[in-house]
Amino acid sequence: MKFYKLTPEYERIKYELARIGVDSYALNMVKKGVSLNILVRDIKPPAANILKQESIASGMDAAVKRGAVSCSIDKTDVLLMGNAATFERLIKRLSAQVFGLKELAKELKTFLHSKEIKYITYNNGKIDLSKPLCMGILNTTPDSFSDGSLYETEEAVALRINEMVENGVDIIDIGGMSSRPFSDSISSDEEIKRIKFALDYVKQYDIIVSVDTNNYKVADYALNNGADIINDISGMTDDNMVSVCSSAKCAVCIMHMQGSPKDMQNDKNTEYENIIYDIHDFFSRSIDKCINAGIEYSSIILDTGFGFGKTVEQNYILLKYLREFKSFNLPLLAGISRKSMIGAVINKDVNNRLAGTVCANTAAILNGADIIRVHDIKEGIDTVKIADYILKASI
Repeated sequence: MKFYKLTPEYERIKYELARIGVDSYALNMVKKGVSLNILVRDIKPPAANILKQESIASGMDAAVKRGAVSCSIDKTDVLLMGNAATFERLIKRLSAQVFGLKELAKELKTFLHSKEIKYITYNNGKIDLSKPLCMGILNTTPDSFSDGSLYETEEAVALRINEMVENGVDIIDIGGMSSRPFSDSISSDEEIKRIKFALDYVKQYDIIVSVDTNNYKVADYALNNGADIINDISGMTDDNMVSVCSSAKCAVCIMHMQGSPKDMQNDKNTEYENIIYDIHDFFSRSIDKCINAGIEYSSIILDTGFGFGKTVEQNYILLKYLREFKSFNLPLLAGISRKSMIGAVINKDVNNRLAGTVCANTAAILNGADIIRVHDIKEGIDTVKIADYILKASI
């Protein structure tokens, strides 16, 4: 007698059911083969107690805070633990309940059946996300942490753009202001001056252009000069930035950061109650702001902001549990390339972090990232190809 522990994925379980030779109707058993854990936050104890009872009756379980049963607390989170089949039964049972559980059932059903968006819309078209994408970094700055001063001349900028296009990068991300820790901000005029030639030169190529800025005046200039995406490290918290991007109908990348580059690594800006839920809440607020201003949901990209107001340990927590941010069904961008979170682990300076970057980017893609932002173009493209091959491998 032999035992095998199968990977808990739908395609894997479905394959084994078919290989065993079950009756066709029994293929629906695949719904039972993969665990599904959903956290529902801030539920009043009376509703939470019924939710737990109905979960047990549906063949699953629910965990509530101590004191929920006696209603001695004001509210509780509820962790629902089951599979697709048991969640379907739970939704039916909750549909006849009170204390807002009928409404919860509707929202839960919508949440479970919502599909991940595998494209990005912007003013000139649609970006396909059927495979991970490689975003190449072009910093036209004198002080970026890795490549500062390398691309200050027009000749150097042109060569860098040519290199990225020739190697098959998917998106070029142009930045005119350093956002490294403890860096100072610059005027919008200076930032525009730094990116002007790059925006003009890249127009000869049919390629997606992103501009890395948190200044709405710079964003407005960039969008009027060929940019397709605004990559905002301040997470679209500025109403003026939201308005500019909405009017241009561009794509936007919402990045999470506490504080500013000048002070983001201070102790107060690396403090979280729960880093995953705090960032999740930040994204919810920024997404709502964008949608209310007229930005399309399918035009939004999320970036957890590796290295921006996070300790080394916090960065790796985010990397490990990156897929949890897929709750929004939006594309995820990972900007890990050469960062100090890599150097701190392998004890290498910024110019010797290529292997660490490749490892971290591979992990990011396998954990849900749709776009990796890289300095090393050839290696970044190879990373995307290998990670995509792993993801699409089928028994």
